Amino acid sequence: MTTTRPTTKWVMLGLSYLVLIAAFIPYIGWSVSLIEISDEFSLSATQAGLLGSITALVGGLILPFAGVIGDRVGIKRIILFGIVVSLAGQLIFAWAPDYTLLMLGRAISGFGVGLLFVGPYTMAVNWFERERKNGIALGIMFTSDGIGTAFALYAFAIVLVAYGWRTGSVIGGALLVLVFLIAAIFLKDAPRDETAETTVDDSAHDGRSTVSWLLSRNVLSSAAFFIGEWGIFAVVAVWMPTILIEGAGWDAALAGLFSSLYVVIGMVTSIVFGLISDRLGRRKAIVVAAGLAMTLFMGVLTVSLASGNYVLVALCLPLVGLGVYTGMPLSLALAAESVPTRMVGSVNGFVLGIGFIVGGFVYPYVIGAVKDATSDYTGGFIAMVVSTGVLNFVCALLAKDVHRTAPQKVAVDVAP
Repeated sequence: MTTTRPTTKWVMLGLSYLVLIAAFIPYIGWSVSLIEISDEFSLSATQAGLLGSITALVGGLILPFAGVIGDRVGIKRIILFGIVVSLAGQLIFAWAPDYTLLMLGRAISGFGVGLLFVGPYTMAVNWFERERKNGIALGIMFTSDGIGTAFALYAFAIVLVAYGWRTGSVIGGALLVLVFLIAAIFLKDAPRDETAETTVDDSAHDGRSTVSWLLSRNVLSSAAFFIGEWGIFAVVAVWMPTILIEGAGWDAALAGLFSSLYVVIGMVTSIVFGLISDRLGRRKAIVVAAGLAMTLFMGVLTVSLASGNYVLVALCLPLVGLGVYTGMPLSLALAAESVPTRMVGSVNGFVLGIGFIVGGFVYPYVIGAVKDATSDYTGGFIAMVVSTGVLNFVCALLAKDVHRTAPQKVAVDVAP
């Protein structure tokens, strides 16, 4: 019996991480130029919000199908196709002469981004599941939100400011080409291990359909968590730079930097609590505590916004992020561990897809609509506080820890 080289899974994790960071270019890289784009095309706040929402809507619709297809044809193919589609959307957006083509570019980008979210996360789970290290693997992967957001809202913002949003978007497309070449050459699918089919009792699999697994308690609880956290993320990414630019008078780079702190600070807890939960064998309590923290700090942020205290708004962002990135990887790991390994891609696609569709689409659109109706953002943020309490705290209470079986040795040999 031969064994997998110890470094292989880490190389694959690193490559998956790189792909996720690149996905933030077509996802939110344009948002620091939202005011410039709105002025050029004379957009209302609702129309501006739709530019971000349509990306999440299309991404969310494709995510469940991407997970199922990826389980059958290979996750690497899903990732490569996602990069190509994202590149097409990026270029259409960069050269769009009117609002219709702007929306088309954002929609096509959403298709690609959906593939680029489910693919790398599933790749990570597939490589680390056999050693029961999903917590640390997904914890590391979710730190890409911090690096990716900081890169998109700060580093890439410098490019957009220097070259303009159109030329800067083309430069972003060139970076996607580079990532495609790296992934095509070095990325590999995890070998299938039929002897370690699941983390739960095999006898529980008999007679259960795919739909019944997707509607199981932990999967639905995770889907609710992702709706709440992705809604917050979408609002922060799409609207927070604009709020800080318009309300506090900050420049685009500074507003982008503080908006990115929401995820940058959360990276630490993502790894630490992933490792702790792996060793404890329990995840629910940490997820529940994370949901409570998210609700409380979102409340403080909303009060600060209503009072015009934008410094406190900016300081609350990373505190919310600490809760989000503590609970997010553990919630997804709990869902993945509750189903057969052959269904991990489907579960990831379902959970991430629901988060994209409801959280990523509805939240930024509602914020824009509320702004148009009331000339203020506060009402939308109050609704976010309530939904966070329900989706990220109450629903997390309904989850159940999984009693996992001992890891088994893998009899494959894969070169990095």
